Amino acid sequence: MTGIARMLESHLSAGETEVSHHDPSSLSVRETAHQFLMESHAEQARANFAQAVRRRDAEIDLFGACLFIAGEEYPALNNQCYLNRLDKLAAMAESRLPDDATLYDRLDAIRSVLFDSADLRGNSGNYYDPRNSYVNEVLDRGLGIPITLSVIYREVARRIGVEMRGIGMPGHYLLATGAGEDEIFVDPYHRGGLLSRKESLSLAVRGRKPSPSTSIALSSRLLPTSGNRSTLRRLLTNLKLNHAKKRDYRRALAAAERIQLLDPQNWRNLSDLARLQAEIGDFNQAVESLSEFLDRAPEGADVRRAKDALSQLRELARKQSAQSAPEPNA
Repeated sequence: MTGIARMLESHLSAGETEVSHHDPSSLSVRETAHQFLMESHAEQARANFAQAVRRRDAEIDLFGACLFIAGEEYPALNNQCYLNRLDKLAAMAESRLPDDATLYDRLDAIRSVLFDSADLRGNSGNYYDPRNSYVNEVLDRGLGIPITLSVIYREVARRIGVEMRGIGMPGHYLLATGAGEDEIFVDPYHRGGLLSRKESLSLAVRGRKPSPSTSIALSSRLLPTSGNRSTLRRLLTNLKLNHAKKRDYRRALAAAERIQLLDPQNWRNLSDLARLQAEIGDFNQAVESLSEFLDRAPEGADVRRAKDALSQLRELARKQSAQSAPEPNA
């Protein structure tokens, strides 16, 4: 909560609350119509996302939900175009399979198509670029991060008969298929390299050789299965943090709002909502979010700073309301 407190102090010390409004009169009729159309498409993408995640985890269309996330940033996005591209990539992979194809043959065909023919790769040069988190941009630019490259790999794999699950390990994201001795891990960020469970555990502990106790006791914690909902939450958290680092608070807020749609029980995200709402000057909404955060915080949570921040937010909201109130007739 220290970030909220510092930000609030700067607003309060300014002595007044300034709210900027875009002047529509400065736009031409064509520009105004275009802006309205784009905003309408973005709103529809948000509504489509909300509907897509309003179901059981296993029933969520992961790639479709990712396209709806991208649709807010790219309102003219043609979802079917990107679904068709996945179909074509899968068809290319299928065409490279022998008649008696094994699982390894299928994984190698996917690797060849995605990372040789399509030239997808990890964006190590600009890892925190928000574009890495939009699946359309990953397919268009060929650059992504572990989670988006994994979503694309998984969709192509499913189309040629390989069911994979996400592995949301600390600081990285893998895919896995099979179980027991037949379990195989795939690292799409590193060109679809194959890993054993032991090698994946070593990656999770950053190269240190896993001890027998690590392999047994910590395996499920270091290599947890990531369902569709948690994968989307992780992707949106990346967007929230990356936009916030660039001080693009409106986009960061949009990501936080979708996290709340995806995971309504996520009380921690409410504090981020409050901070970002305050950053853009929406103090009344920030008061509501932080009040809900305090109501839902579990017993024993340290909420002292949040309570202080709420008092400051209420003061800012009061000043904002007073400034926007119409002057009485003389």
